[in-house]
Amino acid sequence: MTVLASVVIPAHNEETVIGRCLERLADGVRPGEIDIVVVCNGCTDRTAELARAAGARVVEAPRPGKAGALNLGDDTATGFPRFYVDADIEVRGGDLLRVAEVLRAGPALAAAPRIRVATAGVSRAVRDYYRIWLKLPYTRDNHVGSGVVGVSERGRARFDRFPEAIADDFFLYHRFTADERRTVSGTEFLVHPARTARDLVLRKIRVYAGNIEMRRLGLAPATPAAGTAGSSTAGSSTAGVARPGRLPGWLAVVRAEPALVTAVPAYVAISAVAQLLARRKVRRGQLGTWERDASSRVNGAAA
Repeated sequence: MTVLASVVIPAHNEETVIGRCLERLADGVRPGEIDIVVVCNGCTDRTAELARAAGARVVEAPRPGKAGALNLGDDTATGFPRFYVDADIEVRGGDLLRVAEVLRAGPALAAAPRIRVATAGVSRAVRDYYRIWLKLPYTRDNHVGSGVVGVSERGRARFDRFPEAIADDFFLYHRFTADERRTVSGTEFLVHPARTARDLVLRKIRVYAGNIEMRRLGLAPATPAAGTAGSSTAGSSTAGVARPGRLPGWLAVVRAEPALVTAVPAYVAISAVAQLLARRKVRRGQLGTWERDASSRVNGAAA
């Protein structure tokens, strides 16, 4: 069987969700069509055991670290197009193969399915946050990231290694122009968000801090455009920021859709608190720590 795509999944103590991730990847594909590599980095649980039982190839690294896991997965993967998928994401293998067809055909160098956020059972503040976030230009205009990114072989040649930094989605997003990215209609991936405002703030602290780090390393624009982001599932990296003479991304969204005004308090408060704490994290040199949201890592979470 010819390998039609490779999938690299970095996983650090993901025993509660790795099963559902791999089960979905097996949906809509024949055995051998997708080369799946799970990189267990610093795992002390049953992630590796469960991944092997599900038929994935498993590579184990003694120390935790997502960038190192992505690089190790790249060294191990055999095929293109290549997808980088977070362990807590659900995406059908059949949908990835459709995205792979788009990447093989070109001219897109990076592509992903459409994002869907499982907001059933989360707090009202989290639902309100995503009511606005899902309307931002970042998520509406050829969105790649938030847990799933696919690249063609030419796209992967855009960079050598993943940098030792925490914002891998932000890094990948800024390797490609808007014309080189595609969101593929008729496909989707499912994000399980943080279930409370406090947990969402934790996620976004990591996102904002990682984005600051990428800019300091010169791996992303120093001044982001309004409404853009390079986040994982946590949200926009530029909430409340706009170029002179332009509305902030979220405000432009609400102005265009006034019914969203009731979601503004939650969106602004969560973003502002996370930005404040992210700047403090960077200032204190604590980029080596990883804020982890456990609330979304519940197997069988509502969709």
